[in-house]
Amino acid sequence: MNPDTSLVGKKIRQIRESMGLSRPKFAELLQVPPTTLKNYELGYREVGGAFLVALAQHPELHKFTLWLLADSTIDSVGQVAPDQEG
Repeated sequence: MNPDTSLVGKKIRQIRESMGLSRPKFAELLQVPPTTLKNYELGYREVGGAFLVALAQHPELHKFTLWLLADSTIDSVGQVAPDQEG
């Protein structure tokens, strides 16, 4: 397991949990199979570009893109971490 894969997966799980969504509901939101999402979250599979694009373009999820990819936030432009929401 690649440590970077595991870290991105953990962050995806944090985003999902911050929204209060089950894995199947979150997978449906991003149009991926729940098993694929599970494999991302557990670090068994590298997160694909199509998934990242879907997250970045989603109206409720795009605000986490910078944090997910660069571990940064810019509140003034609405880029936050899950624990900064609200």
